[in-house]
Amino acid sequence: MKNFCIKSFLITRIFYLIFIQLIFQTEFISKRDFSADMISDSEIENISYIEKILLNWLKCFLSYDGSHFEFISKNGYIGDHIFCFFPFFPYCARCFVPFFKLFNFKNENTPFILSGLLFNNILCFLNCLILSNLIFEITKSKEKGKISVLLFLINPGSIFFMAFYSENVYFFLSLLLVKELISNNYNFFYYIKLCFIISGILMTRSNGLVLLSFLIIPIFKKIFEQINQKQNKKFTNDLLFNLKLFIDLICKNIIFILLHILICIYGFIFFYWMVNLRPKRIICNYANKLINYNGPTFTDYWNFCNNLTSPIKSIYNYLQNKYWNVSFLNQYKLSNMDKILLSLPMNITGAYLIYKSYQIFNFKSLMKFNLYKFFFSNIEQKKQNIIEETFILGGLINFFVLFLTIILIAYISINNRLYTSHPLLYYWLSDDVLKYLKGENKKGFIILLYFFTFSLLYFITNIGSYNGV
Repeated sequence: MKNFCIKSFLITRIFYLIFIQLIFQTEFISKRDFSADMISDSEIENISYIEKILLNWLKCFLSYDGSHFEFISKNGYIGDHIFCFFPFFPYCARCFVPFFKLFNFKNENTPFILSGLLFNNILCFLNCLILSNLIFEITKSKEKGKISVLLFLINPGSIFFMAFYSENVYFFLSLLLVKELISNNYNFFYYIKLCFIISGILMTRSNGLVLLSFLIIPIFKKIFEQINQKQNKKFTNDLLFNLKLFIDLICKNIIFILLHILICIYGFIFFYWMVNLRPKRIICNYANKLINYNGPTFTDYWNFCNNLTSPIKSIYNYLQNKYWNVSFLNQYKLSNMDKILLSLPMNITGAYLIYKSYQIFNFKSLMKFNLYKFFFSNIEQKKQNIIEETFILGGLINFFVLFLTIILIAYISINNRLYTSHPLLYYWLSDDVLKYLKGENKKGFIILLYFFTFSLLYFITNIGSYNGV
């Protein structure tokens, strides 16, 4: 599958680069708001010819949130709104800066821009390799592994996976987390690796907190493997009897369960530090170091910190509401109707994935705590295996929380970025596409058509719109 990943990656990246340039050079682009770009036209005019060509080709990737990530990569955290952007990606994106500084570019931003874009696209290729391996490990199907890579490369959020955004880092760490959780190596290093991966996720994106629900995968896996043993296939319709068996299973695995709960608690504490304690400390440090700093006054910083005395309301939530007006159901306005309609197909896809995952399990049997009937009905029909079903069950819970977050709270136009960074999306859609290729249904064709057309549409709207999506 390695050769397939290399060919698919190169073909799709080259195609998108050519397509973007065709759009970028049209009159349609003249309507675009360039105020959020990293590089202004005046800066491009005062540089060398080669540097000018390079930045003109890459300029379409250097807008909106990308400009904030590049600013952090170059300057660190200065100001208040910048704390809405987490540090792991912009700091990692510096890794190639020393190399690009050897070329003596006239614009001081150029090495940071090139380093970030190179770092991001290397990660994008690694994501192809890991995703194909993960889907193969779960399904035992090379075809699904290849299809998942193709879907990833043409997903509606493709522009963000090519640009100066944190999507690739987040997806990379998500894949590593799932791969670690479905493994059977539950030794000391397993827990250390989990802590490092979770720390990276929580330093990358705020919705990384949702991924903590994936920690139920190894617990499910271990319990259901024990249930599958002959002596544990005793579940009946007797509620009390089933509860006794369930409690017995919990007691047998209590240390294993508690260790994962402790890691989950660590994740919540780390997240609170990221969104509240850390920015407050940095803000206070800047407030005491205002010599030669052309920014907010000490009073501005002091008032900003004092407005956040509540331990429940984090600095992150405060800033999201202040600058992006993000709060409960606040996005559903007539002025946002274009974004609501554009995000609707991806929300429908999210609901479809939840429904497909829900159908795998016999949830009615949970009323009687009949765990065997709940989990093993599809396995007995040889439709899935234990690893596959535990992944689906963990993914269902995780994806459902993500779905509710997107519908109720998140900035509505980023839904395609959040969905396309979730492994469950590629697991189910690769299954539908494979069935289409075998002539079993037509859903796969609709999925391929939708992914490809919407990836182009998002390229156009992000390059040519006033607000971006």
